[in-house]
Amino acid sequence: MSRIQVTWVVRTRSGQVKGPYSTEAILRMIGEGVFSGSEMISKLPDGQWSQISKEPAFYDKLLEALEGVVDVDPKKVQKMEAETVIMKPPTSSGGTNSTIPNAPSRESLANIKVDPLAGRKVDIYDSPAHVTPASIPGSVTSNTATIKTGGNSKVIDLSNLRTMEKDQLVKTLKVPLVGLAVIVLLGIWLLWDTGPARGDKIHLLAPGPNSAPMSDGDVKKKMNEALFAMEQDTFESYLDAQNKLVSIVEGSSSNLEVRGLLCVVYRELWPFAKQDAQDQKTIAAVTQGTRAINVVSPFGRVCEAVKLLTMGRYREARGNIEATLESSEPFSLIPILYAYKAEMLELEKDYNNAVPYFEKASQLWEKWLHPQVLLGKLYMSLGKYNEASQIFRTVLTRNPRHREAKILMGITEYRGFKKADSAFGFLNAAMESKSLVPPLTESSGLQVLAEIYVERNEKKKALDSAQKAFALNPNNGDLRQLVLRLGGSDKVGGGKAQNNELLFIGDQYVRQGDYLSAQAEFKAAFEADPKNGTAALKAAKALWQLNQSFEAIEMLNKAIKAEPKLISAYVTQADYLSQRFDFIRATTVLTSAIRISPNNYEVLRGLALLEFRKNNMAGAVNYGMRALKAYDGDIDTYILLAKANGALALSIMPLNKKEIERKEAAGKDSVRYATKAVEIDGTNPDAQITYAKMLASTNGVDAGVTYLNELIKRFSYTLDYRVALAEVMKSEDRWSQAKDIYEKVVEADQKNKKGWLGLGESYKALGLNDRSLKAFLQAAVLDPTDGEALFQAGKLYLETARYDEAINQFKRVQRLNPNYPRTWYYIGKAAFASGDLNTAVDAAKQEKKLNPNLAEPYILAAEVYAAKKQFTECAGEYSQAMKLRPQGADIYVKAAQCYRQSASIEVAEDMLALAAARESGYAEIYREQGAIYEIKGDIRSAAQSYNKYLGLSPNAPDRAEIENKLNRMGN
Repeated sequence: MSRIQVTWVVRTRSGQVKGPYSTEAILRMIGEGVFSGSEMISKLPDGQWSQISKEPAFYDKLLEALEGVVDVDPKKVQKMEAETVIMKPPTSSGGTNSTIPNAPSRESLANIKVDPLAGRKVDIYDSPAHVTPASIPGSVTSNTATIKTGGNSKVIDLSNLRTMEKDQLVKTLKVPLVGLAVIVLLGIWLLWDTGPARGDKIHLLAPGPNSAPMSDGDVKKKMNEALFAMEQDTFESYLDAQNKLVSIVEGSSSNLEVRGLLCVVYRELWPFAKQDAQDQKTIAAVTQGTRAINVVSPFGRVCEAVKLLTMGRYREARGNIEATLESSEPFSLIPILYAYKAEMLELEKDYNNAVPYFEKASQLWEKWLHPQVLLGKLYMSLGKYNEASQIFRTVLTRNPRHREAKILMGITEYRGFKKADSAFGFLNAAMESKSLVPPLTESSGLQVLAEIYVERNEKKKALDSAQKAFALNPNNGDLRQLVLRLGGSDKVGGGKAQNNELLFIGDQYVRQGDYLSAQAEFKAAFEADPKNGTAALKAAKALWQLNQSFEAIEMLNKAIKAEPKLISAYVTQADYLSQRFDFIRATTVLTSAIRISPNNYEVLRGLALLEFRKNNMAGAVNYGMRALKAYDGDIDTYILLAKANGALALSIMPLNKKEIERKEAAGKDSVRYATKAVEIDGTNPDAQITYAKMLASTNGVDAGVTYLNELIKRFSYTLDYRVALAEVMKSEDRWSQAKDIYEKVVEADQKNKKGWLGLGESYKALGLNDRSLKAFLQAAVLDPTDGEALFQAGKLYLETARYDEAINQFKRVQRLNPNYPRTWYYIGKAAFASGDLNTAVDAAKQEKKLNPNLAEPYILAAEVYAAKKQFTECAGEYSQAMKLRPQGADIYVKAAQCYRQSASIEVAEDMLALAAARESGYAEIYREQGAIYEIKGDIRSAAQSYNKYLGLSPNAPDRAEIENKLNRMGN
């Protein structure tokens, strides 16, 4: 037999190098099923190793093989084997001994993998080196930033059934009976396609109590099996990985890396989970347990990011991810965080930066197919079908059972290249699989399939596919029209499948910031399944974002009724109620929650937040400490404790040693908790803002301003730090600077309510009343259910002596929210200023009834009684005000005046002594003291007091009157 022209050599997955082969011979062997496309190939004499699937000459043939259109002929296989010549591999870069730039540690989990055929150690960097993408902000360039095992064993004996069958496949390939290989492959296919029926949702598997300790060898073995399963990137493989990782956690509970990987698997399974109270508790428990082992561990940060992502808190999740990526400490889950960061950028439509992050994730963990699929989808959305096609071919080469990649490849073939037959092959094969994929992807595939059937004039099949697609995505207008055009109905039935898809679509809208569409999907999901409390909870959160507070609170009632153990619904409702100052109902809700879960840190933190909003800082600190004892890794509790202690320190009047010590201790605790919050998550806006304000209060306002300016540079994508900077300026009466910042905020985001409110306050302080009123009314338009903007407008009317308009404005606030504090107080102030004393007293009584712990209405009532010459009542009101909170020297002087005029001279003197203890240089003390001495007949002391009064206040408005008194006294 004549020798074939030398062109190629091939290295199999087992490491054997065969050849030389001609191009025609390689094509024939692919057609016969001898090569799967994952082998390495090199052109002789000086070529570099690359995968067969990456060689353009072999694309189409591999595609045919993947579609299953080739016939197997054992005789031809034997002939090809006869042409084999064992060759020495090329020595160019890319061989087994080459050095890869930026390659991870060779003993890392990303490198030590289970060979799917032989169960032996394989190096994913046997392929040519990837080119590192362009500079990525905040990227980690350490060569060790990869996944590590912790053992050095080179041979792993797997008990996994799928791996055992693949071992059997290697043996059968050595036999010239390829038919047997087909049978084994079919068996593997069936094993991989088993799983829950479509439409069914799963519960995430939570680790149980610690079992018998697992040996290092067993941990390593199961870890490799779990990693191999994760790399396949299918619903079923993630289920398999979950089972293995849970068993490791149960047998080796302190293994942080395994816990981090389990959180990643939870996130991949989340779209297919019930997402109810049980699933939320599972993720929260694993996150809490991981952070309890080491609160600053990057593995705990990964779990925290997953928890935030599954809760829909994407802004906080992004901050967490970026903080971990910016850390100089390399760790094994870096590729996963690159993928997460890419997803965040894609959501913000920052595609240019998303692409290199996806590429970096794929480079660092080459066998994990997930970031590659996401990158392919991104290329599709950008119309880059050539790039997308190449990625999906690679994915299908590595995992021919990747149903999502088949669907996406079919869509790419049809939309990008108008290859209807090729697209049909991929889509038809994908739709016959039972594997679960994201519903929007499946819907898009069915839509293309329906369009192909229309082209083929197969109307019945087209309608069937179109209706299935529409059921998965009923918001797709094009699908609706296609169904109607084909004679179908656009009425979508309910059921589990439909309910699941509505939830998934709603989540997609939340990620895009489209809360209006999201709440509609969640509501529909809840109507389809009234027992799904999570759907109602998600609808409530979306409604709250739309400023529909009444509807949000009512939806939370439905969530609690549907799932009485859904703790997050109780905590969220209490939060919303307390923001509307409905403290009684908020207390009732949290009391019910604590009966269900007595030591739940979220409930305890909710109680702390409630006390904080009630201005009971001691109570807030007490509950916050209890929450921290239940879970010392909760950043929200640290933030709340920092704020509460800071407010407590400001409220304490240091009149004695004990109070001085309390004030100092609260101040130190404020600093300590704020610092701890930033240590846990340096990108959490609330944590950073709290820390900056703490700096401003302890180290001077300029320290806080400098810190916030640095944060603005680092996190330019959020306006939170600009608003915080303006608030610091406002607290120091730097109104002009605050105004400039607020103007930039509202220019960047016309819907920023805080920005408009702050701008209105700044304009008012600068005397720009008309512009101030416009800013307040703009904020009111943004949130018609919140009375804050109208309340601020009412205060502006009051300060500009437009009393009737002020009263009308405060009454509008009351109609919106009867619990809004101080509305009656300000109605009383407006009435008092206009001379309507009876209305003023009645309003003060109403405010005291609604908010008995506020001192302001008592002070107002005292002033009104003083004006009415009812000095006994005046003194009583001042006395009550002083019991409620520490007061300045002026209130004590006014109280002394009422006591003096009601003939309670001794009490009046006590009031003046208290005023002097607080502010001995307050001039009014000595004027009132002179009046008391006059009554007592001590003319000399009276004259001394009056002289001191004039000395402290030389421009006093009553100077002439006091001088006349002194003249009459002979001074």
